[in-house]
This record gives sequence, structure tokens and C-alpha cells, in this order.
Amino acid sequence: MLFCAGLVAAGTIAAHAQALVADKMPPSCEEVTADSAADLQKRRESLEAEIARQKQGAKILQRFRANSLRENQEKLLDVLFRIECLPKPQQVARAPEYGTTRSIGRPSPATNVIEVTTYYATNRKPTGVAEPVKFYGSEASSKFDYGRAVVTIPLLHTPGVVELPSLWKLERQADPNKHFTLKSISPLDVDAARKELADKLQSGKSKTVLLFVHGYNVSFAYAALRTAQMAHDLQFSGLAFFYSWPSAGLVRGYWQDEEAARLSESVFEQLIEDLSQLPIDGIYLIAHSMGGRIVSHALQSRADKGKETKQVRELLLAAPDINAEIFRTVIAPKLSAMEGLRTTIYASSSDMALKASNVVHGFRRVGETAGGIFTFPRLETVDASGASALSKGYGHLYVVDSSAVIRDMQTIILRGISAKLRGLKEIGASPAPYWQLPEGGAQQPR
Repeated sequence: MLFCAGLVAAGTIAAHAQALVADKMPPSCEEVTADSAADLQKRRESLEAEIARQKQGAKILQRFRANSLRENQEKLLDVLFRIECLPKPQQVARAPEYGTTRSIGRPSPATNVIEVTTYYATNRKPTGVAEPVKFYGSEASSKFDYGRAVVTIPLLHTPGVVELPSLWKLERQADPNKHFTLKSISPLDVDAARKELADKLQSGKSKTVLLFVHGYNVSFAYAALRTAQMAHDLQFSGLAFFYSWPSAGLVRGYWQDEEAARLSESVFEQLIEDLSQLPIDGIYLIAHSMGGRIVSHALQSRADKGKETKQVRELLLAAPDINAEIFRTVIAPKLSAMEGLRTTIYASSSDMALKASNVVHGFRRVGETAGGIFTFPRLETVDASGASALSKGYGHLYVVDSSAVIRDMQTIILRGISAKLRGLKEIGASPAPYWQLPEGGAQQPR
């Protein structure tokens, strides 16, 4: 059978387009706060000292200190993100487009919009609320649902940006002529999903799939918007698809998201199996942040079982939040050996979210550049530090909001050529050099 049983009955949850605005961001990004940069830095140093002291405690006491340590780590995460939310010199203060979403008010009539249809798979549990924005929550489901999501994009859209009402601009009423909206969610049963996806692939310009897997602190609705934005900005002519695992959508929900991601690996492995049965010419996989763990572990598992992965043409690990040593010793060798697969890793020195992850775990992440850039034979690592912007999404969203990175990804997907042929600067020596993406983007591909 192509799809797992137990899907939500067919039906369209459609209404007027739902307005979206960032919600579960650090409070300093959305509220007036008396915290100064100096106050936050002092709090950061205090928490870091306390965490270090707790980690150095006698082993026999560590189990009793675990709850206190976790609490302090959560506080430190919050402080780190608050610091990055503070307006920087010569920057326009604006709320990062990150995290969960909520609906507000009735939008004005949409006249200047582009509709993008995306398909999805999710193991989130439906909330019972009909509004598209609120249809799926953060609770994990035992059912594997498929469906269709329609997103509207304003004609005046800037590539790389998901235009949402900004609390910094006091925008409480969304205008679909200016902002992204989630217009409808349509869960599909087994037969309907099989037929619709197959028909779309057969009748489309391309029999390829752009598959996006989001990271930590992301809602279902936001994943839908980002997928539509990438498909539109990349000018992708195939089928846009996203997998949304049950992220809590909270800054302090990092550990909950880690558990949810781990439990979702087998689900994603099944999704790859299902998609491979469609009349498909290739899958272009973009995995962001913690989503990179789900994808890489699932592909590793398929390799261990001797299953083919030839349908996956390109794997783009965008700011991967993965333990660098585990990736080097366990995962990278399997990815490197997969026939027909090219793996590209995007890393940055400006990625605040991965710096925070390093603080929490005490181990370097694959998507970091501090302390050295991760390289591995037959995997291409791109240093995108010059193209990332710390003022947007904590420097963690550069892979989807940097025009230079988007152009580089577009060249990979449309032309399937190596970093050298894309005009990137080679650093280091064979067999594992890395490549540098200049601030203005790559040179003209040769």
C-alpha cells in the first residue's frame, strides 16, 4: 500500500485566508521590555557560571541536580535569544519570522496574490479546530496524515522573506496583498492522496519533488508558509512537499523537540519509501536545523537495511543541528557511499541558534564554523557566513532568507552541478575541501 492507514477522512478545511503573525518568539522580540543589553549579558554570564558549576558536581549528586541544571539551561536559552532580539546598531528593529503562528482578525480581500499549492505529511495530532492555522497542534499522533495546503503570497513578495504582520510595526490586521496567508488545509485519505499526487506529477512540468523538513521551534502553519516561499523563490517546477514533525514551537521546548525528532525518524523513513513508489524522477531534500537529524538518521537507517535511496538526488542540510562527531563517524560515511546522492552542508559563523545548541550539549554542531568547518570526503560543505544575517531569525534562517544561498540552492536543484562549477571559492585541500559563498553570492556558473 502506498500510504499508511489511518488518515483523516477526506475533506477540505477551507475558509477565508487566515492572517498569521509571529507568536512564540522570545518575549523581548514581541513585548516592550526593561531588559538592557548589559542586564541580559550579566544574566547570561551568571547562568553560564552556574551551569558549569553544576556540570562539575560529583557524579553521585548529578541525578539530584539534573532538574536544576535543565532549568538553568532553559533560562540560558531564553537569555541568549533575548540578546539577539535586541535591536542592533544601524538595524531596523523587527520581529524575526520564526516559531509558531496565530490568527488575528479578518484580512482584507485578496486581489494581488499568488496561490501556491503544497502537499504535506505529518504525525502531528489534529486539534479539532477548523481554522487552517490551528488545524494541527504540537502533540504527536499515532496516525500518519497526508494532505494539501494552499498558501497565498503577495505579488510584492521579496525573495527570501515570509512577509507577516510585524508587531514591531504595530500591524495587528493582516493584508493578504502584503502578507503570506495559509488559505486552506485539506487532509486526504489514502486513495485520494495516491491519485492526486500521481496525477500532479504526471501532468506537471517536472516529475520531481521538493521535500522540506523543518527544524526546532516551528509550527505546522509556518512550515507550510516556508515551503511555499522556497518553492516560489527557487522557481521549482515540480511538486512542493513538506514533512512537519510535532515540534513544540517554543524556545524552551528544545529538549521536547529533540525527543519528538527522534521519534519521528521512522515516520520519515516510511515517507521516503512511500514517495519512492510514485511516478517520480527525483527528490530534492532540504532539511533545516534539527530536521537534519531526522533526515540523516532515516537515510542512514535505509542504508543499513540495504534499501535503495536512488530517488533522492540532492540532500541539502541547511544549518544542521547535529553532533559533529556523531555525524562524522556514523552518518557521513553512509551518505558519502549512497549512489547518485550529492549532499551539501550549509554552515555559518553567525548562527546563534546553533551556538545555543552547542551551549546546551557541550558538543560542536555540523552547521557551525567556530572551531573549524566540518568536512568529509564526497560531501560538499559551504561556508555561508558572508551571506547570513544575524538580524533575521538569529542568523539561523539564512538558508531560506538569504538571496545568495537561495541562488546557490536553485543552481543545485535546476542544474545539478558541483560547488566548483557553481563558482564558489575552494578552501583547503582534497579529499575534503570546503567552499565559500561570498556575500554577494556565487559567481556565474560555468
